[in-house]
Amino acid sequence: MTELLSLTGAWVLWCGLHSLLASSAAQVRLERRFPVLAGRYRLAYNLFATLSILPLLCWQGRRPASPLLLVWAGPWEVLRAAAWVAAAALFWGGARVYPLREFCGLRPPDRSRPEGPPPLVTKGVLGVVRHPWYLAGLLVLWGRDLDREGLLTAGLLSAYLVLGAYLEERRLLRIYGPTYRRYQYQVAGLVPGKALLHLLERRFGSGRRH
Repeated sequence: MTELLSLTGAWVLWCGLHSLLASSAAQVRLERRFPVLAGRYRLAYNLFATLSILPLLCWQGRRPASPLLLVWAGPWEVLRAAAWVAAAALFWGGARVYPLREFCGLRPPDRSRPEGPPPLVTKGVLGVVRHPWYLAGLLVLWGRDLDREGLLTAGLLSAYLVLGAYLEERRLLRIYGPTYRRYQYQVAGLVPGKALLHLLERRFGSGRRH
């Protein structure tokens, strides 16, 4: 029980720091205090997030194994395989529409573009689901055989991803207003619905019409 509580506390601390440092307020304050971070904050943030999560993953991976509580076996293996394929497709689809070099901090934001927010991108996978990488993360978290500690980690990180999607929605609504509100009505946030059905209908429906 002590180890379970310690693991819970460690993940909560990591999620809290990760979320706090991702805020614009934290970026402004840290760049003022440490001018060397100006233009490099995203890269420093990603490095910190990666290096800080590695000890947690190593700790959890080296602990004694406990009985599995969630097992994908028999016919369920097909569902797990589908989840992993879907996760890979979502990651790939997101990589095609997101500005990856800027996102990773390898290229600073383009200061030469006109004032105001960049255009709202709704093409590709973003026409099926608004948060493809969050959904892919959920599929990866739950598409594994899980013991007690694994279930705890999957539950905590799932809550963190859902909360992250909610906060991202609020931020985008502040930026894009009614335009993003219409996008919300047209495309699902985490669970593809109408957009996926419309996509399938456009791809395969025409052959069934006479």
